[in-house]
Amino acid sequence: MPTSSLNLARMHTLGKLTQLLKVLQEVKKKYEAFAAGVKNTQLHQAIISLAVENNQYASELSSLIRSLGGETETIHSEGEQKIGKIAEKNILAACQRTEMRLVKVYKEVLNESYVYDSLKKMISYQLNGVMCAFHKLKLLRGLQK
Repeated sequence: MPTSSLNLARMHTLGKLTQLLKVLQEVKKKYEAFAAGVKNTQLHQAIISLAVENNQYASELSSLIRSLGGETETIHSEGEQKIGKIAEKNILAACQRTEMRLVKVYKEVLNESYVYDSLKKMISYQLNGVMCAFHKLKLLRGLQK
């Protein structure tokens, strides 16, 4: 009986982590597309740094998922083709929408009772890093107005 409970908890945790991984990979692609449409060098670099940071977090999660016995693959988002040119003035709003989505998924993982403490610490530092990067982006945009 304890083994089945452990397997259920592990599978549930793997499912949540895989969901987070997918969102990180999708958002990374969006940031790259957003950055491609930005002429302002500082803003471009800030958005690319968001993409790089999300890629790093996705790599960490991918390794963790594999170490827990799960399988990962690079997710190719269908929305990738749907990301059209966004006016530079609308980039910040688009980034804020992705921030809200990421924060929501991170918090869902953190609120799970099955997630063990060391994993919660990793998810927490990733969430804090994401929020800090967005804060820097908001400050940069505020200074440019």
